[in-house]
Formats: sequence, structure tokens, C-alpha cells
Amino acid sequence: MSMIYQELFEVGPETQQMSVGVRAFHHPQLTSLAEHHIHFMGVSEARGQFHIERMGAPFHILLIGVEGQGEIIDGERRLTLGPNQLAVLPAYGHRGFQRRSEHWRFAWFLLDDVPYWNKLAGADASVVSVQYAHNLFYALHTLCFEARIKQQSQAGSALQLVMTLLQRMLNGAVQSMALPDRLQQLFSGIFYAPAQSWRVDVLAQQYGVSAAHFQRLCIKYLGATPQQLIIQQRMQRAHQLLSSGNHSVSDVAIMVGYEEIASFSRRFRSHFGLPPGEISRAQHRKCADTHPSVTPN
Repeated sequence: MSMIYQELFEVGPETQQMSVGVRAFHHPQLTSLAEHHIHFMGVSEARGQFHIERMGAPFHILLIGVEGQGEIIDGERRLTLGPNQLAVLPAYGHRGFQRRSEHWRFAWFLLDDVPYWNKLAGADASVVSVQYAHNLFYALHTLCFEARIKQQSQAGSALQLVMTLLQRMLNGAVQSMALPDRLQQLFSGIFYAPAQSWRVDVLAQQYGVSAAHFQRLCIKYLGATPQQLIIQQRMQRAHQLLSSGNHSVSDVAIMVGYEEIASFSRRFRSHFGLPPGEISRAQHRKCADTHPSVTPN
């Protein structure tokens, strides 16, 4: 399998990670991973800078959210990964992930693109609800420690437990795929019409449940409250509009449903960690570098 691909890997020192891999350059190395067609796997406690993107990577990626929130990058699409959710990033394509909450705890697997993992292949990344994410996280955490022990290591037993828990999770995820997809589709409409007055009770009515039950479903399957999901869609749309370089901050604020620029700016900074004006300035600098002015002699 060719391992030539493009990668953006920005992980700051605040993040703590444990891992085990099949190759000689992995530390620790566990050659028995080859029997399961696993290239690399581990657990992460992401804080500070954490942003990874790959283009053309010849392996599938599984991310299992345990605490906090991350964001899945799938070309131009963005998906939120919350607790007890599983993200599948199929091999190849332009995909990645980054931290969204202050602290993001998750487990991850890099799986070979072979027939054994064919059910993970596809054109798009996806996020589904799962159970017992903590169990898999701590089993994998234990494996990473056991693999470092030279004598009387129980890495083989730990690996078997990890694989059993992973297969249980994948089987359950297939069965529960429809419900989170329906919820996600309901909120995706906000991205294309962010200025509308989106109300939680109306969305709950459209889904066919009470507002209280709707909130419980969103937290369980999407990892956030309905109001937080509405804000996420508006902020993602605002970021896209600002990145185009065709709109001012005040224009974008109105376009995504904010009457006050100050309120929009505070929300944008809270969501992305930088003011909206910085996005506009960065885009203008990029345009200036691409199309420099020419002064006649």
C-alpha cells in the first residue's frame, strides 16, 4: 500500500496522546495489528492547537468522541462530532478533523483500505450515534500501556478486547444510523437560510416530538442542544461568507440573522477563537498577494 499523501498536522504541546502502530517507526510497535489490518490507533486529549487534514490518504479513519466536541472536515462539508458519536472518514479524498471545545477526548483508528474494512468505504464522511464510547477509549488506553511492557505484557489480550468492543460499536452504529441522519438533515437547512427566525419548538414540531424530547435527542445523537446546533450552522455560514471576501462584517451579521454587529462579533469570536474582521482581512491579504497592483514607471 502506497503511503504517499498530503498532510497538514498542527498539534500543539497541550495535547496528550497515546498510540500503538504496526510499522517499525511506531513506538510502541505491535506487529499483531497487521492481522486486523490496522495501521495506527490511539487516544487523544486535545487542547490548544489541534488541526489535522489529509489529501489522498490510503486509509480509513474512525474517530470516537468521548468528551467535548470536534469538527470533521470532509471537503467543503463540516460535521460536528460529540460524545458517544462515531465519525467515519473513508480513505482518499480531502478529509480531516479539529478541536472545537476547550477539551476534546476521543479515540481513533487508521485502518487499511482492504476488503476487510470495505463497509467503511464511501464517497462522504459520516457521523453516527454509538454506545459505550468510554469503554472502547479506556480499553485502547490500556492497550497502549501494555504494548510498552517488555515482559509479561498483556497486549494480546488487550488488543482482543479492543477489537471486540470496536466490532460491537460498528454493528450498533449501522443499526442506529437513520436517527442522527434525520436530525442532522433538519439542522442543515439553517446553513442555507441562516437569517430566518429558527425556533427550537418549531424544529421539534417538524421532527414530530415535543421540545423537551427534541432537546434530549439532539444532545444524545448530535452532542449539543438544539440552540447550540442552530448557532453552529449560522457561524459556519458566516465563516463561509467572510472567507469569500465579497461581504463586510456588518453585511454578514445581517445575512446570518443578527441585528447587532457587536453581538455577532462576540458570538463569532467565541465560536472560532478570532474576530470576524480577521477572516476578512486575511482574505483581502490573500487577494492582494494573488493580484498585486502594478504601478507604471
